[in-house]
Amino acid sequence: MFGRKTVQKLMLLVLLIGLLYAAKVFAVQPDVRLLVDVSGSMKRTDPNNLRIPATNLLIDLLPAESKVGIWTFGTYTNSLVPYGKVDEAWRNNARNQAKKINSTALFTDIENAIERSGLNLNGGDASAQKHIILLSDGLVDISEAGSQSAREAGNQKSRDHLLRTLIPKLAKEGYIIHTLSLSDEADHDLMATMAQRTGGLHAIAYEAKDLMPLLLQIINRLAPSEEVPLQDNRFLIDPTIDEFTLLAFHAPGAQVVLHDPNNKKNTRLSNDENLRWHGNDRYTLVTVKSPLAGKWYLESPEHPDNRVTVISDIRLHSTSLPPTIYRGYPQEVEAWFTEEKKLINRREFLSLLSARAVHQKGAELLGAYTMPLAANQPHYQVTLDDFPKLGEQTLKIEVDGRTFLRQVTHSFNVQNVVAASLQLPDDGSHPRVILRAQHPDLKPADVNYLISANNKPLTAEYRGDGEWRVDLSALDRSVDQVIDVLVQTKIGNTPLKIDLPNLTLMAEQTEGTGQGLALPTLVPNPVPQVIPAPVLPMGMPESDVDVQPLVDAPPQEVLSEEVLPEELEEEGAKPGLFDPIESWDDPRMPWIYASVALANIALFLVAFFMYRNFVNKRKTMQESSNDESPLPYLDDSLGGELSDFEMDNDLESGLEDDDLDELDDLDDLEDEFEDDEPENNKR
Repeated sequence: MFGRKTVQKLMLLVLLIGLLYAAKVFAVQPDVRLLVDVSGSMKRTDPNNLRIPATNLLIDLLPAESKVGIWTFGTYTNSLVPYGKVDEAWRNNARNQAKKINSTALFTDIENAIERSGLNLNGGDASAQKHIILLSDGLVDISEAGSQSAREAGNQKSRDHLLRTLIPKLAKEGYIIHTLSLSDEADHDLMATMAQRTGGLHAIAYEAKDLMPLLLQIINRLAPSEEVPLQDNRFLIDPTIDEFTLLAFHAPGAQVVLHDPNNKKNTRLSNDENLRWHGNDRYTLVTVKSPLAGKWYLESPEHPDNRVTVISDIRLHSTSLPPTIYRGYPQEVEAWFTEEKKLINRREFLSLLSARAVHQKGAELLGAYTMPLAANQPHYQVTLDDFPKLGEQTLKIEVDGRTFLRQVTHSFNVQNVVAASLQLPDDGSHPRVILRAQHPDLKPADVNYLISANNKPLTAEYRGDGEWRVDLSALDRSVDQVIDVLVQTKIGNTPLKIDLPNLTLMAEQTEGTGQGLALPTLVPNPVPQVIPAPVLPMGMPESDVDVQPLVDAPPQEVLSEEVLPEELEEEGAKPGLFDPIESWDDPRMPWIYASVALANIALFLVAFFMYRNFVNKRKTMQESSNDESPLPYLDDSLGGELSDFEMDNDLESGLEDDDLDELDDLDDLEDEFEDDEPENNKR
């Protein structure tokens, strides 16, 4: 009935339809595990508990059908929101559970939290990228040992196991770890290394108010979305947009008003079935279905992290940038359009559009680059090879189509291939520079250094595990020493040279000169801190690594008072006599115990003699009263007891004159008390 070619075409059509259906059905959504630090120190670093609205932001922005779980960790790791598929019921339960986030734990066990939420959790789509988001403000703190040195050794052991065993295993299992440090005091070297070795994003919230915008950057990586530009609180909605969602950050108590193109005002109280409002004191989400085409206006204070995401048949796509970009490694960026999931290749349409890439660090503009249309494909292209600053940054791909606007935002962290830090050991040893490889593919054999201090050449000694040490003991410490470090390596067969930020070793203080102490100065850009650690052999072969399943931990204990981790004194330091006592190991503690014991003994003796003196005076008073007017109810039947009483009076007959004067005062007090006593009590 049909020819051979017709049958082949029909079979091909059926196959294509089947593939499109499968792609739609088996579209993979994010798999996310959020770990929230609840240690006691969070009361200081997050006093307003912004971890709660930040957690709600993740709950609200992750797309439906995502697989998500939330854990809190401190001394133990506890499931706050069960790992499951995101729907409206899951979101409502998660928002209620997020209210329980507190700051009561005694320790900070990061190793257990990552192992519990990662390797020991079954479930999830095997083809999905699994993301772990770690929110923490502190160092690894798990040891309960009695001495400071033993505690440091226990914490270092946990840190080494985390970096050398758990992280490589998680990376092989496909986990991507994003780390968000909630304090400048955190172990940034640890946090950055975990992110870099798994392809995650690392960011630092120097202030609590930065927490939610930085978490939004991580969410952008988990679930990238298409946006329309928001300028001066105005944005353009074109007829191809089926739905948009406005995210507006604001101060507590602020009111958000949304004006449509007809200048109709919409608020949370508006009765419009096409508008859905949600949020809290820190942000507001407004989702508008079938919106009017035209210019919309947001009536609210401007915020740099406000955004409008859209759903449309015409979509803008762009190259996915890596979460960590290393200086010296150029990045090629492309952008293209699809309509109903098909690539738009009509050059007469594409040539009418203008595309550009905007590179920013916060509100600071680092560069804006035109993206011309490629000659051989319907893509807009640009190559970025200049990253002048380090740290968290964004790249926005903006396309202006006159009648419509689109943009996609990428968040990433810029680092050097090698990090340098200046160390002045507290044990009195000589200062040194520590160089540590940060790029995961950097081979130590391919790295050379040109190092100088005030033009005097220095040498770097390799210590293993991607770390070099530069001895500064031969430098003249009477003057400031400016240390220059040039890294020489290669990308494939292409040589690469990177100038690291200068380090300044201040001159030593000379007695009587009043000059400052020798303190390290890192300029001009922040670099992840490097914490010295003993050079240990790398982890056992992978076949020998056996991660045991963890049993459920007891519920996190809730304390009524703030409990902060002990601020340990440096080994060997001798506190002054009147310095605050901050540790049970303080050498002054035995004297404190002895002083308290002596004070208690003295207080007991004083109370004993005062009581004995009072009893003696009381007996004397009773004797005097009996001599003047004997009690009528003391008859001969109490002879034995009366004799004893008289004997006691004889024993007290030796009272001194001063004691008798005091006894008279006591009688006067008792007379006054009896005069003031209510009549019914006298009866």
